[in-house]
Amino acid sequence: MQGKICICLIVSLLFFCSCGYRFSGGEGVLGGKVQSVSVQIFENKSRWSDLDVILTNDIVAKIRQSRSVNLVPKKLEHVLCGTIDRVRVDTLSRSSDGTPQEKYVEITLSAYIIDRNDKKIWQTSVTDREAFFPAQNHASTLQAQNNAMDQISERLADRIMNELGQGF
Repeated sequence: MQGKICICLIVSLLFFCSCGYRFSGGEGVLGGKVQSVSVQIFENKSRWSDLDVILTNDIVAKIRQSRSVNLVPKKLEHVLCGTIDRVRVDTLSRSSDGTPQEKYVEITLSAYIIDRNDKKIWQTSVTDREAFFPAQNHASTLQAQNNAMDQISERLADRIMNELGQGF
């Protein structure tokens, strides 16, 4: 009986080792090249004020949640930088009288990591979109639009971290 348990344990261990299973944390990102990073506030080329701060804060929050890289307050070796390249707000559908029934926000940004010599060692461009329903008044419509932008910002931060490497 103990022999069968031992064999099952060994087979299970070999299975997890052979299928690439590993515990995340501590390995860094980009193949271990980056162990610590500072984050610069993203440049905002859009007309939407504070979107740069919101997006940068979401990225910082994702880094703090990780166990694979250290967040440092100033540039030591690597800096994560980026640009909000485009924000588009448009109509998805209209009623028969031409009134917008559903709208969307689409944000495109570029992100990159530079080393201490200001050489780009990684870069990406990501886009995400979120629909929202316009309200009867302008203030409520703006609030719905801002909520959509917040959701996009969180998803874009997730996508950037996923592209940098699992466990980041």
